[in-house]
Amino acid sequence: MKALHIDQREFQELLKGEKPLLVDYWAPWCGYCRRIEHIYDLIAGEYGDRLVVAKVNVDENPELEDAEGIELIPTIRLYRDGKAISSIVAPGSKAAIDAFLQEGL
Repeated sequence: MKALHIDQREFQELLKGEKPLLVDYWAPWCGYCRRIEHIYDLIAGEYGDRLVVAKVNVDENPELEDAEGIELIPTIRLYRDGKAISSIVAPGSKAAIDAFLQEGL
């Protein structure tokens, strides 16, 4: 399973869902973002039954980037009940993302 690529409208809809939402804010020109892409897709496969795993291209969705206060990419943010509950910036490994999720879920 791969992460969903979403825009601002889809983001707003997913925030209303029953499952927590995990969003990777990224850009195609960001080398580090591309490096962790396969790791993020693994996360989507492993956690897809417990949460929605999505990606937002900040170049295509600058309003959402601004509204969410994203200053550095990649930023991975976890939302529950329509609110951001935690973030991790430039995670160094899958283990770092797993630990982040264990704390947040």
